[in-house]
Amino acid sequence: MYKKEDLIHDFENFNCYVTSLKIMEETLFFKPIAEGKWSTAEIISHISFWDKYIREETLPQMKINAVIESIDFDTLNNQAANYALSGVSQQHLLHKQLEERTLLVSELRKKNEEEFFATFSLNGEEVDQYSGYPHSIFNYIATFIWHDNHHKQQIDGFLKEKGAALKVRNNSNIER
Repeated sequence: MYKKEDLIHDFENFNCYVTSLKIMEETLFFKPIAEGKWSTAEIISHISFWDKYIREETLPQMKINAVIESIDFDTLNNQAANYALSGVSQQHLLHKQLEERTLLVSELRKKNEEEFFATFSLNGEEVDQYSGYPHSIFNYIATFIWHDNHHKQQIDGFLKEKGAALKVRNNSNIER
């Protein structure tokens, strides 16, 4: 059975992938992964901004029967993308992501089972439209693990297309 500890471990494991990106060529890091898409820099910043938002704003509200309204996705995503392209370095963006995920994981570990599975309303919905399960910390983080994997696949596809995938994978300790 997939437990709270398994979920947190899988969520935290994204840091292994982020660490592997430290050796990615900087020009590729800031290059859009496809026409009209974000760069790896913008993707990592996007995830970092969401981790911080979840930790500071959403997680503290996630209690039984809470009524939570989330920030507009586009607002936060645009802030993240703009930050990534503001002149900050690749290493800064990666460090910020590692830091934000570590802080969020630390907060998740403080939650007991009851808190982790308490159900609440999010943006007027009792049930997550994608998973079909009631909103809870467990379900919310599971959705973000899917989200992380979606972006990992995008980045890996881009690196493979550029002939850089093997370089990143062979020099990292990614658990796959």
